[in-house]
Amino acid sequence: MIPADADELVTTQDIAEKYQANEATVTYWTTLPGFPEGWPAGPGRTLVREAAEVDAWLKENLPVHWAKGQDSDNPFGLPAGGPKDLVTLSDICAWEGKALGRTEPVPEGTLRSYMSKKPPKMPGPDRVPGDGKTPEVTERMWFRETAYAFVNRPRRMRRQTKAEEPPAGEQTPAASSALPSRSATARTGHLDAHAIATTYGVSGQTARGWIRAAGFPKADELGYSAAEVDEWMRENRQRTWAKAQRRAELSGHAWAGSSATDEDAAVSRELAEPTASAEPAAEAQGEQAHLTAEMIGPRYGVSEYTGLQWTNVKEKREGGKVVRQAFPAPRRTQPRMYDPREVDAWVEKHRPHVWAAFKGTGPALVHELPEGDPRDLLDIDDFAEVLGMATRGEALVRETVHAYHSRGQIPFADRTAGDGKKPRVFQDHWYRETVYRFVLSRRGPGRFGPRS
Repeated sequence: MIPADADELVTTQDIAEKYQANEATVTYWTTLPGFPEGWPAGPGRTLVREAAEVDAWLKENLPVHWAKGQDSDNPFGLPAGGPKDLVTLSDICAWEGKALGRTEPVPEGTLRSYMSKKPPKMPGPDRVPGDGKTPEVTERMWFRETAYAFVNRPRRMRRQTKAEEPPAGEQTPAASSALPSRSATARTGHLDAHAIATTYGVSGQTARGWIRAAGFPKADELGYSAAEVDEWMRENRQRTWAKAQRRAELSGHAWAGSSATDEDAAVSRELAEPTASAEPAAEAQGEQAHLTAEMIGPRYGVSEYTGLQWTNVKEKREGGKVVRQAFPAPRRTQPRMYDPREVDAWVEKHRPHVWAAFKGTGPALVHELPEGDPRDLLDIDDFAEVLGMATRGEALVRETVHAYHSRGQIPFADRTAGDGKKPRVFQDHWYRETVYRFVLSRRGPGRFGPRS
């Protein structure tokens, strides 16, 4: 039934054209939680949706695609100002985060890494300290027009925070405005060729090829049994089956008609429906019932690699006293699943700087930073001790900080051997203010680009 107050109605083709996506991608969006429901209309009974509802959903879940559909040079509502106004890297981080639909700024290290890529993904600063121009600047600065051109650039996003694109390298199902939804599959327990393509994230041609393969389940009057198809996929197309399972878990859908093991099915159910023991607040906010190892880093605003490294942290004792607590054990294996409350408690205690950024409460340190002159020179061992004691309660080993420096994860040294400055140094040194600024602003691993 068409709503009486409907204004503008759009088809899949209309959505694809407005938001500069192909129809297969729009078809994938329709399978994501909360996407506006459609209904058949017109002589051809074409599936249509409310344009305003689609726009609102995209703005909330896929802001990058939403921006492509706005007839504006400033779709994200960036502050007005003169094109030659000078802005800082932290300003651009905040605007980039807004463009990505995040409540927190993008880490500065991320944008530094963009500048260091070849070719660079972000333009270098328009002004640098000591460039002889006016007004004098004490840090790298960009013109507002440069920053806005970067933030409003055309984007191709592989992954969004709230909704995901089809995984890279996989074919998307052939476009059709009448593909069955997963809920319909759950009701009937049967699939047709289009539904098989949608379920396993492949093209219609690929799905029809499977149907013709020897041993593929036979169709009855209702179509192909979802359970039998899933069993065939699990045995004959294991990688595609595993990716489909993964997508179902991430999108919060139970696996309709799945013939997976009891443990796999239980995991899917728990991901889709919070358990009765979950805290009411978490349930109301859509909190994940469990976290996979790959979800841990992104949850706290650091890289997936960092989160995986945390899961390997073992208990450390000195003189019978526990000085470092092991990372919580997974509640399940294959895949590893962690209780988010246990992980929260560990991060809050052992990575307080990351926890503070995650909660938006500002920098938090295990030990206060020692007093000293801002222009004191600290060597690599001093850097390791200050950073480790402030963020973990124990000094980092020298080799770790050397590795950070070589990978561009800490600021470049202010003084190097043979730089001709006084006092003379024979190895890398940092000013105390440089080290302290890094410790207090650190949100996890960054990527410091080359010197300007």
